[in-house]
Amino acid sequence: MENVLKKLFVVLLLCLVQSAVCHADTFKGKIVNAETGEILIGATIRSEINPQPGWSMQNQAETDSTGCFFLNASWEGRIMFTFSMIGYKNARKVDYAYGKEVNDTTDLGIIKLQPTALMLKDVEVTAKMPRITMSGDTIVFNPEAFKLKEGARLDELIKKLPGVENRDGKLYWNNKPIRLMMNGKNLFGGDQIIGQLPAEVAGKLKLYDRKSELARHTGKDEGDEDHVLDIQVKPGFLDKWYGNVEAQYQTKKRYMFNVTASKLSDHDPQMVYAQANNANRYIDRTMNSSMNANIDGDGKSQYGSYNYQHNWQTKGADKFDNNSFDISANMGHSDGWNTIGKSTETFFPNQERTFAVSESYRYKHKITPQMQARLFAYTDSLNTISVNVKATYEKIRNTDEYKGASYGYEPNQFEYHSLSAALAAKPGDALYERLITRNRNYQSSEQQTRGINIDYTWKHFLGKKGSFSLQGYTNINGANEDTHINRNLEYLREKRSETVWQYYDRSNHNLSTRLGASFDYWFGKKVYVNILDNVTYSRTRTTRDFFTDNNEQNVVGGTPTTLDPTNAMSYLMHKWTNQLTLKSTITPVKALMIMPKFSWNVYRENTDYRYGPLDTTAVRTSQTYEPSIFLKWKMSRMRNMDLSFAYTTTVPDLISTLGYRNTIDPLAISTGNPLLRNSHRHTTTYNYHRMWLRKQIVMGLSASYIKDINPVATLYRYNSSTGVYESKPMNVKGGDMWKFGFNYDQGLGVYFRLMNKFALLTSKSYGFLTIVDNVDPNAIPDLNLQKRLGIDENMEFSYEAEKVQLTLFNRLQWNRYRYEDTSYNTSPLYNSAGIEATLHLSPFELYIRLSDDYRSGYATSAMNGHKLMSQASISYGFCKNKCRLSLYVDDIFNKDIWYESDYSAYQRSESSINYIHHYANLRFTYTFDAKAKKNK
Repeated sequence: MENVLKKLFVVLLLCLVQSAVCHADTFKGKIVNAETGEILIGATIRSEINPQPGWSMQNQAETDSTGCFFLNASWEGRIMFTFSMIGYKNARKVDYAYGKEVNDTTDLGIIKLQPTALMLKDVEVTAKMPRITMSGDTIVFNPEAFKLKEGARLDELIKKLPGVENRDGKLYWNNKPIRLMMNGKNLFGGDQIIGQLPAEVAGKLKLYDRKSELARHTGKDEGDEDHVLDIQVKPGFLDKWYGNVEAQYQTKKRYMFNVTASKLSDHDPQMVYAQANNANRYIDRTMNSSMNANIDGDGKSQYGSYNYQHNWQTKGADKFDNNSFDISANMGHSDGWNTIGKSTETFFPNQERTFAVSESYRYKHKITPQMQARLFAYTDSLNTISVNVKATYEKIRNTDEYKGASYGYEPNQFEYHSLSAALAAKPGDALYERLITRNRNYQSSEQQTRGINIDYTWKHFLGKKGSFSLQGYTNINGANEDTHINRNLEYLREKRSETVWQYYDRSNHNLSTRLGASFDYWFGKKVYVNILDNVTYSRTRTTRDFFTDNNEQNVVGGTPTTLDPTNAMSYLMHKWTNQLTLKSTITPVKALMIMPKFSWNVYRENTDYRYGPLDTTAVRTSQTYEPSIFLKWKMSRMRNMDLSFAYTTTVPDLISTLGYRNTIDPLAISTGNPLLRNSHRHTTTYNYHRMWLRKQIVMGLSASYIKDINPVATLYRYNSSTGVYESKPMNVKGGDMWKFGFNYDQGLGVYFRLMNKFALLTSKSYGFLTIVDNVDPNAIPDLNLQKRLGIDENMEFSYEAEKVQLTLFNRLQWNRYRYEDTSYNTSPLYNSAGIEATLHLSPFELYIRLSDDYRSGYATSAMNGHKLMSQASISYGFCKNKCRLSLYVDDIFNKDIWYESDYSAYQRSESSINYIHHYANLRFTYTFDAKAKKNK
């Protein structure tokens, strides 16, 4: 009897302990008729909660005989309630649940439902499959639970997954990039292939953290992990081809055609891609990368690639990464051209200044075939090998035309003049009297580059303690270049002009090889150490033969024949580098991570260098020390901060420290500086992150301080009679920069969101004012202090529903530059405010974006003022959504130009760059899918 009582007491104690620890956050409320106020019995309350970014759980309850309800939430996260009853409109409410760790009751108050005509109609009741389930630590998405249009692509399904977002073509979960896998293997083609596959291929989608290879061997997490979205393919969909064909017509007389086909397979996936267009797009797709970008301001291209992979497993190593062999061959061709306008003001000390205007036209023809092969394999369960071989060839033909002029002005009489006015000015004109130089240049060149790169790694795992690896690479490349230049120069103050024909051929051959070792080791469970040592050797040989003629009689077929010894150049460079790096991760307590790092770099360089009359041998040995530390402190689930410090050293290129003199461009001469020293920088950064979960608020604060020591600037010498500039790199007095950031993101109920990113920057830097008419090479120039105050803000207010997405936005960039001479002061401003909207009315989809872009404070008058910018599109899907017809219109109100500006302590420049604008694009897309075989 005594034993029975003891056992009963133990059971009772366990029950009490269980009830004590199993808390749950409880929500209560009351539902009534909004019109009459009567209680509603049997109304349904459904909750959807997000315990973590990327997944959700659902629960439901009903109101009792008093119209009241109680609903428990055992998980922590943002929770959305839906209140419904037959004959009434649904209502929603958003809150936050604290889960099992909090035993609290939240009163949602009285919920009022509006009655509708549905009270008198039959209502179809259907079962709903849960979107999310859990299997251990793995989140499992059920594709059948998501509403998709017929023929939807896999990327459309992935975009609907809670917590998964697409940023510029890259998938993210919990603000970290996602690694795509298929049936536990790396997805061949990566992010770019999911737009080709139909959504129905996915049986399940699993989201989990995949530890590093080292962590999977040691069982200890050193912090290196991937966020993986693993696509589980349904039976019958593997070893089949998928893809699409696309054709476009764009005004005026522009076209684009591309075809993409991929074979989905566990063992032998393949991918084929081809495209041709004259719509200024260069698109390539290979087994591990893709690019879709403008060629230039205008252009055309053709591209094709074939990619193949073979996967297998090594016996005893199947729980680690799979073995794979990849091979890829591709060929690209492009032609691009553009016209660029630029204005440049160079700062002088208290005297006449110059303002230069120019316009250049460039054309580039490029062919780039390449082949690549990769191997990764486990030889057994503890050893891996990795080899990557890449062979490249590139041929480029360039044609450049340049027109420019410079003129002087008094500080209080500045007036901007266009290039056309400067070139058209004649003797007697007021502008002509102020002109210093005018020049027209024509340049053509042809370059060929060949290379082969091999990198390799062997890694051995030391059981549960760590790993040891040997790695290295060998790169061999060579380049040849032939360039013709024709210069027409006018020195107006000296009342003379000249024509110069120039030609040079240049060759470069480089060998670079590295061998290194890395050792990872765990000392207990709280200290991880990595030691890395790399030894690199490189050998570079460069030669350039130069020819110049001022007499056309010596020019044969456009090529000068007189050797110019002042710009002939050759050198042989040997360089040894040893890099030793020691880093660690120390976790004294669970919430704190301390990650110190120290790098010691030793360089030994030896060169035989000849440039014109300069013939020298230079030997340099240098060392740099680069310490850094990173601290991360997670104070609670809703607060964390990190603090970092890094010190870096930049060693100037050895060639730039030699006393050469480059006079290829007679108006812009450049020289080396034997007195050039190392530059240093230290950076301190602080970040703080805070969440108010019930209010759906996320806030981030950041602050950083950067100090530059001996930074490099450009010293200009100016000859006022000829208008010739001579530049030389020099160390200047160091400056600093403070930057403060504030990010705010708040969800306002179910559909609305407010986001604002704000940054404030203040800095000071120094540059040399231009030395005028001084031939003394030892003259000490004046330093000019530049103070900058900058504001950068990006605000968005958006509404997102199933059929409508609407965003109001404003982007502000403002900088105030102040100098010791106040006549240089300027405050350029750019502000873009507008609206972006998308409307889904199946089978149609409409999109529009309107903005007012305003600029002020620029010297180039065309940059200032208001511009109304616009884009709009409409698309129509048919044939079970396998076919889609789209019309897109860009910039229908005005010609748009890209503007760029740069401000330093000794110069400011503004440029305008043309690109394709003001067009209509009509696109047709056909998607072909394989179908799974049906069982008979």
